[in-house]
Amino acid sequence: MSEENGFSFTLFQPHRTRTPKNDEPVIEVRPNGRIVFNKKATQLLENNHFCMLGYDPEKQALGILPMEQLQPNTFPVRYAAKGAYIGAKKFFKHFEILPGQLVEDTPFKSGEFIGINL
Repeated sequence: MSEENGFSFTLFQPHRTRTPKNDEPVIEVRPNGRIVFNKKATQLLENNHFCMLGYDPEKQALGILPMEQLQPNTFPVRYAAKGAYIGAKKFFKHFEILPGQLVEDTPFKSGEFIGINL
């Protein structure tokens, strides 16, 4: 329509386009040992209030296995308005994989596990 009048408008489109964070699941691993799920990633937990944690040293990935009930070595999942989190400092220290800075990634499913690359 604009070309009929002799105009060819270029739309303003900023160089960096960011999708809103809530559009896709994101899990953060923080230097304080906290694993934080955004609202979309929280759905992967399926309202379970506990989880087991695993580590794959070859692929440098964290595995989160949601559990319905408290069992030995489970970690509690804390739900909040904007998502959920797991306090897992002992886990990261045990494997000596506590990140020095924030790690943020899109989770993946591997069997019953929710995985994230570290």
